[in-house]
Amino acid sequence: MPKRFIFMGIFVLIIATAAWFAAANWQTQKSEDINTGIESENVVDNSVPSAKISVVSSLFPWYDLSRVIGGERVEAKLLLPPGVEAHAFEPTPSDMIALSKTKLFIYTGDYMEPWAQDILDGLDGSAPASLVIGQDLAVLEGEEHEHEEDGEEHEHEEDGEEHEHEHGHSGLDPHIWLDPMIMSKAAGRLAKALAELDPAGKSYYNQRLEAYQSHLDQLDVDYRQALDNCQQNNFIFAGHYAFGYLASRYNLKYEAAQGFSPDAESSPQQLRALSDLIKSTSVKYIFAEELENPQLAEALAQENGVKILLLNSAHNLSKDDLKDGLSYLDIMQSNLKQLRTGLLCR
Repeated sequence: MPKRFIFMGIFVLIIATAAWFAAANWQTQKSEDINTGIESENVVDNSVPSAKISVVSSLFPWYDLSRVIGGERVEAKLLLPPGVEAHAFEPTPSDMIALSKTKLFIYTGDYMEPWAQDILDGLDGSAPASLVIGQDLAVLEGEEHEHEEDGEEHEHEEDGEEHEHEHGHSGLDPHIWLDPMIMSKAAGRLAKALAELDPAGKSYYNQRLEAYQSHLDQLDVDYRQALDNCQQNNFIFAGHYAFGYLASRYNLKYEAAQGFSPDAESSPQQLRALSDLIKSTSVKYIFAEELENPQLAEALAQENGVKILLLNSAHNLSKDDLKDGLSYLDIMQSNLKQLRTGLLCR
């Protein structure tokens, strides 16, 4: 065979191989971006840094935001181990070492992570930049105390240390991320913080922010449309008071068996009140948290002849869900499907 044909064949093979690798790489990136709700072709980065910015988040919602907004410029890490209940989490010495090596630490606020500022203060000169992403965004309060009897309140006051751990410093409901519009504000704060640490990526972060906020806007529309025409408006949750912001946003009558912390025990009065509410409103379903012990929900369901539907409060994920790349948007859409079923929506 003439040499020129051999060279042409090799040249064609090289071109085909390069094209295949390019297509495979694009498909991988496309898949990753779709999972987080951002189309790769809409976000172009012409100044990828030599080293990614390390960002550690206290809870899953902020971890998910950091990987969405940060994209290929950020190395996102979650401080909370998979499957661990966020309210009971206490950082270990290895967590402190990890924080000393990161560029940015994101946490909700002292009403959710009362240990965070003490940890940062203890790191002195090795403390990373920090973003209190939920500052002034928590506005719901009082539900915890409304469910307590006078004797129970006094008992908490005697044990001030336990009370502070359960409620943080303010008694505010910390579950702000379950309102998509609050989540949108938090996303804006994160994009700004990343741009301050990495000015060259400001345009990139802002493009990704804009794309993600459009998905949150659509999520809000989906919830409003789906929950606007339901036979039931009573959202009864056999767990800790996690969905107050979601219920407030979408005008649902929300009642929970416990206070803000899953460690808080339901009083007999609370359980009787929930049973009476189930009977008086003729609900067909009650809701429970995926990562919580199901015994309370099962007892209420059996006593009142109703079924249980599971919701995810998105504090944290199981190891498998985290590995599979489950996103905040995935969780919220799954919750909406369960709410539509449980509230008998058309």
